[in-house]
Amino acid sequence: MSNEKNAQELLKWGLANSTAAAPGPSVDQISADIAAGNRPDLADPRLYDAIMGKSETQMMREELAAAVDESRTVEDRCTALDNFEMLIEQIDNANNITSMKMWPPIIALLSSEEPRIQTATAWILGTAVQNNDKAQIAVLEFQPLAPLLDLLHSHDFAVRSKAMYALSGLLKHNPAAVDQFEKMNGWKYLQTALLDPNITLRRKTAFLINTLLFQDPSVLSVERVAEAASSSSASAATTASQSTDLALSTVVTPSQSRNTTSTATAVAPTTSSPNPSPPVPLERGPETMLTGIKHPNVAQALLSSGVLATLISSLLAPGTLVGGVTDADADTDSDSELHLLPPPSGPDGDTDQRLDLDFAEKAATSIITFVTKIPGSNPGDVLPSRIQALLKALNEELAGPPLDDRETFTSRHQELGIDATVFADFQSKIAAL
Repeated sequence: MSNEKNAQELLKWGLANSTAAAPGPSVDQISADIAAGNRPDLADPRLYDAIMGKSETQMMREELAAAVDESRTVEDRCTALDNFEMLIEQIDNANNITSMKMWPPIIALLSSEEPRIQTATAWILGTAVQNNDKAQIAVLEFQPLAPLLDLLHSHDFAVRSKAMYALSGLLKHNPAAVDQFEKMNGWKYLQTALLDPNITLRRKTAFLINTLLFQDPSVLSVERVAEAASSSSASAATTASQSTDLALSTVVTPSQSRNTTSTATAVAPTTSSPNPSPPVPLERGPETMLTGIKHPNVAQALLSSGVLATLISSLLAPGTLVGGVTDADADTDSDSELHLLPPPSGPDGDTDQRLDLDFAEKAATSIITFVTKIPGSNPGDVLPSRIQALLKALNEELAGPPLDDRETFTSRHQELGIDATVFADFQSKIAAL
């Protein structure tokens, strides 16, 4: 039965590849040749394709070739990119992007003038690095962060959304990527994303902030606060392009990652047996953890960049009294940073982001995670007075009544699904400020 099927496939292949100029053998002759054991040239790759179908690597090559072909319509190119994205959902195919040298043309497509191509390309990058430590490190060699950050300023929401998707996948548990991100002043891009008219992007940004806080073991310290204060003014004068150039000089390539020597040592088990078992070798950790680069202090970066102030403000009502000053009274530079609350969301700017429970829950969770980074002794020493005032105002907001009085919740933190024990710990930290 199998031989008969192969014979039919070979017959179809022979007919499809015959031409008028060079006619092939007749159907009867092909059947007779196959029955006699005479096969076409097995070295012909078209024969393999006809019998087995194209390999996924070949399909990846063809789809990418179509995507970069500017003579094709945008619709055709986007279809090719969508097909490519589906192929690399399989992690082996995603890792083949590196060995097949496909990252350069993919990264170049992020700078296309067509938003639909930018969107589809960012989707590919995000899918390739999603829970894939090898791809997360491999792609850094080709500088994806700079174009991704630029896409967060696109006028097209779909572009901004997929850029955030790719950025989140790239930064997750990846100290080398976060280090580049910080050198490119990436925190300011997140601050802008928290002001996006579309609430969906604000949700994604708040979720990413909490992820970065959670994966970083660092805590706040007085020394780091002082360092941040002295460097924040200098970083404000540094342009994004200069930050990008700095990051390009500190790229960790896959080859450098592989050359990093681990200091961990496997210890042989002690036993009185005359034939002890050999020591069990330590498993190789994720590629993202083998670069030797220390994870930047996320809490400190959020504090010094202004992201934390923006995030807290997004959960407070406009005109909230903070430190005895209202939004309308803030007329100095020092006050305006504290009291200039994020504008409402929505295309017409008429939606209160606090009413979006998904965003509010993600933002509140991020702030609570930040507060866990504050040391237990003398916590007020590591926070500027303005941030302390904002946190105290947020504490009152979360302890107050829910915004939707139609629900059965008795407090705002219950409305947001914040665990009572977690909120109690948050309150104790704020009370110590």
